[in-house]
Amino acid sequence: MHILDKIYNGWSFFIKKVTQGVFGDCHEEMQKKLSWNERIILEYLLWTTNYSITKILGYSRTTINNEIKNNSTFWGYFALYAIEKTITREKWKNHFKFLNNLNKYKEFSSLFKKEYDGKMWTVKLTIEKIKNLYPNIDVPSFKTVYNWIKSGYWILNWKGLLRKVYKKDGKREKQSAARRLVGARYVRPFWSRPTNINERKEFGHWEIDLIVGKSKGTHCHLLSFTERVSRYGFLVKIPNKNQWNLNLYLWNLIWKHKLNVKSITQDNGLEFSTLFFIGYKLKIFIYKADPYASFQMDSNENFNGLVRRFFKKKTNFDDINEEETLKVQNEINNRPREIFGYLSALEMYEKLNAENPWNSTGIDKVLYGKQKRN
Repeated sequence: MHILDKIYNGWSFFIKKVTQGVFGDCHEEMQKKLSWNERIILEYLLWTTNYSITKILGYSRTTINNEIKNNSTFWGYFALYAIEKTITREKWKNHFKFLNNLNKYKEFSSLFKKEYDGKMWTVKLTIEKIKNLYPNIDVPSFKTVYNWIKSGYWILNWKGLLRKVYKKDGKREKQSAARRLVGARYVRPFWSRPTNINERKEFGHWEIDLIVGKSKGTHCHLLSFTERVSRYGFLVKIPNKNQWNLNLYLWNLIWKHKLNVKSITQDNGLEFSTLFFIGYKLKIFIYKADPYASFQMDSNENFNGLVRRFFKKKTNFDDINEEETLKVQNEINNRPREIFGYLSALEMYEKLNAENPWNSTGIDKVLYGKQKRN
């Protein structure tokens, strides 16, 4: 064997052992698609040849070429985007499967349209009726029919149902179409937050939280909004925990102070369940912290801790006016910080904000169709 081949084979064996030690066995048995771990390894091995990648991962050269070709972006191949593209294709695959099923059950569809009565008959009752009256035709399963209804392409859609949103075993789940369709595109898990945000290398990345007042009944609360690099924070008094209403107060704050918002990190509170709408309007990502991991929003947690020195827990914020809230906000932001060489958060914010002004071009000032505060 040629000396270069020996060196090459030894190098491939070494890389394979290292990757297996870090990620586990990549490819013990033949799979149709690369796993998450294998895609990470592939991303880091792109500087090598395809031949060496196939040796390490155990796939054919065609499989590797197709993976790179099908799942690359304008900037190149990245494991995270490869997974997203695969999931998107899976969704569309189900769509085409749905169209094929429709052709197979054409007779059932026409009978369902004839027999279904939206006022009294449920979908399940109608299916059973067709089975009894027309025993010789092909009838799809109950689950298949509901998938057709959810698609919006069948003869019946959500508007025609007795109950609008269904779950397994008949339990209803309230979830808006906006959350299902828009939310998934703009809300990301915390682990996917980029390094430049985690290491505070870029101005304009914010953290949001709610400082809760009296918990019983409908009471006011304080919305805190903190910039990660400068540690500058805003306090806004809001009348309740309504998530759509909270969005309006945040949106008004952004426009009033012309805030440069490049991302927002939130916790798992229900009051932030529609924050994706802000992400949609600003075309930014909303990062969702893990449950019971307040340290992932350290800037905001520190800011909230300072606020609590003025307003203890169970404070009734109904009795606190906006002037008092602004006074506390200013006291915290004017406090000298050792990390900034004893400059205040306000001084750092003004400097960074001047260097990175907000560009509102293309952003609609109205958040919802008819902007109102309740």
